[in-house]
Parts: sequence; structure tokens; C-alpha cells
Amino acid sequence: MALVNVMEGIVDEKLATMLKDEDCCQCDRCLEDMKAMALNQLPSKYVSTHNGELFSKLNSLMRQNSIDINVAVSYAIKTVSERPSHDKK
Repeated sequence: MALVNVMEGIVDEKLATMLKDEDCCQCDRCLEDMKAMALNQLPSKYVSTHNGELFSKLNSLMRQNSIDINVAVSYAIKTVSERPSHDKK
């Protein structure tokens, strides 16, 4: 297994869930900007084994980590929605 930042998958899932209720641009560029912004606010969780990945995912579901992820993703959605890095459509 290659070296993986488990937080990327968690942020992808959280973005998909939270964006269902948002009326904002969800083009590839905006999604990547949101993901990058959220990931830059969160600690990286690199693993190199399948067991490490599972443990890290379980750890991310702990209450404080979950709150931190929600806050980071919410902030990223709000910020990119207000100031997308492209012209509004």
C-alpha cells in the first residue's frame, strides 16, 4: 500500500455531504479549492498500511476530530462560495 493521507478521503466525504444542502458553485475548480482550504486547516493523517488507514479513520470519528473537520469544511465552503477563484456563472 502506498503512503496515503487519510484526511483527504474524510474531507471528500464531508464535502459531498455538506454540499448537498448548499446552493453554491460546485465546479471542479471550486471543489478542489474547498478541499485544499479544509485540508490546510487540519492535521495530516498519513498511513502506510491498511490497518493504519482503518485505525486513522476510526480515530477521525472521535468527537473533537469530527468537530474540527466540520468547522474546516464549513469554513472552506463559505469562503470559496463568497470568493470563487473564477468569474461567477
